Amino acid sequence: MKSMKVAALSLVLFSNWALAEVSPLTVVKDYMSAWNAHDSAKAAQYLANDVVYYDAASGTPVKGKGNAEKEVIGAFIKAVPDLTWKMTSKPVYDHDTIAFRWEFSGKNSGEWAGSPATNNPIKFEGVSYITVNNGKITWQGDYYDSKKLDEELKPAQ
Repeated sequence: MKSMKVAALSLVLFSNWALAEVSPLTVVKDYMSAWNAHDSAKAAQYLANDVVYYDAASGTPVKGKGNAEKEVIGAFIKAVPDLTWKMTSKPVYDHDTIAFRWEFSGKNSGEWAGSPATNNPIKFEGVSYITVNNGKITWQGDYYDSKKLDEELKPAQ
């Protein structure tokens, strides 16, 4: 019986230690890797069920994991299936919030917000603020020049 208690205590301590090892920065880097693997479902696994996601192109916050997966992550991946999202600055973080500059690039070879693909290359820069609690993203704000993106998405004339 004593060995069962020791084993149970060890399991609890090991589990808490393993959870403590996942830093908010690791969560964000893994999340970005899922985006770069073009896997919206995998990226959404890093989101809390009640996440609030603000994207400059949306204009209003998207609430909930399923909505964020479909309306933001999935929309970008569908529109730019070869996308690359990379950090271009050293991230700044304070406890649970991380901020960093980034660059997003790829080719618009898929539908974007109901418009057909233009096959235009796109490349724009922005800043993200992401809050992570208990290993899940609870808030994300992506700020960039959405008018520049709109210009890049216009069909060639």
